[in-house]
Amino acid sequence: MSEEAGPTSGTEVLDALIDDVHIGDNLVIAGDDAAPLDLLVDRFVTAARGHIPLVIVTVAAPWSGPVPDGVTVLDWSAVTTGTTPDLPGALPPDADLAAALASVRAADHAVGTGAAFVFDRLSAVQAAWSDAAALELFLSTCPRLYRRRSLALWPIELSAHRPTFLRRLTEVTQVVVEVVADTHAEPGDPPSVVLTVRKADGRGGEVPGRSRRAVVVDGDLHPRGDATSTRQRLGSLIRDQRLSRGLSQAELARRVGISPSALSQVERGVRGPGGDTLVRLWEVLGVPFGPRAETDTGYAVSRRSGRERRELQEGLTGERLLADAAAGELWLVEVAAGARGSSGPFTVKAPEAVTVIRGVLDLTLGGRTETLHEGDALLATDAVITGWSNPATSSTEALWQLLPALRPQVPR
Repeated sequence: MSEEAGPTSGTEVLDALIDDVHIGDNLVIAGDDAAPLDLLVDRFVTAARGHIPLVIVTVAAPWSGPVPDGVTVLDWSAVTTGTTPDLPGALPPDADLAAALASVRAADHAVGTGAAFVFDRLSAVQAAWSDAAALELFLSTCPRLYRRRSLALWPIELSAHRPTFLRRLTEVTQVVVEVVADTHAEPGDPPSVVLTVRKADGRGGEVPGRSRRAVVVDGDLHPRGDATSTRQRLGSLIRDQRLSRGLSQAELARRVGISPSALSQVERGVRGPGGDTLVRLWEVLGVPFGPRAETDTGYAVSRRSGRERRELQEGLTGERLLADAAAGELWLVEVAAGARGSSGPFTVKAPEAVTVIRGVLDLTLGGRTETLHEGDALLATDAVITGWSNPATSSTEALWQLLPALRPQVPR
C-alpha cells in the first residue's frame, strides 16, 4: 500500500477481482462462516503498516501488546468486557455510540487524508450497543473516509445482520465483495470459497457480478480457475433452465427465433443476449420476468453506483447527482489542482448555485473574480459565470446546482 505501488487490499486475488483498489474505497467484505475474514483483515493491516497511517478499531476484545509505530488503536472493548484497557483513548464501559464516533473523527483528524482504517466486525458493534448503532457507525464513517480519500476495510458476518442492514451498507459504500463457501468443490479438494463482487463503483460494468474461487494456502488466498462474469453465469442459468425442461439447443433456439450457434454462445458466456432475446428466452422457458409494481413514494434516490463521471472541461469533471424538471440539476464537480477554464462548466440560461465542499475555487462573473473556500456558496442569477480556476495545490470539490430553466448542454 505504498504511494508508489498504489492502494491495495493486501490480497492479490481480491485486488484483481475488483480491478484494483481505488483511493477512497470503503471495502465491505461480507462473509459466511467459511469466509477467512480474519485473514483478509491481517493482509490489509500488513499491507498498510509502515506505508501509510493506519487506524485499527477493536470492539470484541481488548488490544494486546504494544502499539506499532504509525498505528492508532481505537479500543472500544470495555463496552463489551466491562474493563477499560490501559491504552490511550480507550473508551470506558459506559461509553455510548456518540463517544465512539467522536473517537473516529479525532483519529481521522490526527492521521489526515490518505490513511487506512480497519474496523472490527460490525456484529461486535451490534453486540456492544445495538443493530442501529452498528448501522449508524457505518453510515456516518463511510462517507467521511471516502471524502478524505482514506481506505477502509469493513468485515461483515452475513448471518449476523438482516437483509435490510446489508442493503443500506451496499447503497452507501463503494465496494462490496461476498465471500462464501464453495458448494461446488470436488471431493478431495482443499476447502475453498467463492468471492463475488456485488458492487464496485468506478469500475467497468463487467466487474459487478464477477466471481472467483480461492483457497487458503500459506496464510493467503490463492485463486483456483478463472474468474467468471455475470454473462457467464447468466449463460449457465439459461443452460440449466433449458436442460431442466428437456429442450435441445436447436429446439430452444427455434422457439426464441435465434440460431443454435447464437444460443450456444450465450450459454457459454461468449456473448450476452440482447434485451429482446433475453425477454423471449424467459418467456419460452417460463421464467417470471419483469419489473415489480412501483409506487409513488414522493421522493427520488440517486445511487452512486448508477452514476457516471464525465469530463466537462480539461481539469474539470462532473457527476450528475440529481435531475428533475421542477428542481433542476445537481452536480458534484471536481476541479484538478491548478486547473482553469475561460467559460462556465455548463451552457445554461438559468441561475446557478455553487457550494464548495472541499478546497478553494475562483469564479469569474460580472467582471470580477470571487474566491470561494470550503463552506462558501455563490448564487448567480443575472450574472453569467465566465471562468473558473483552482489556485490550490490539491483538488477542489463543489456542488453545482442548475436551477430550473433551460437544460444544460454538457459534453458527451
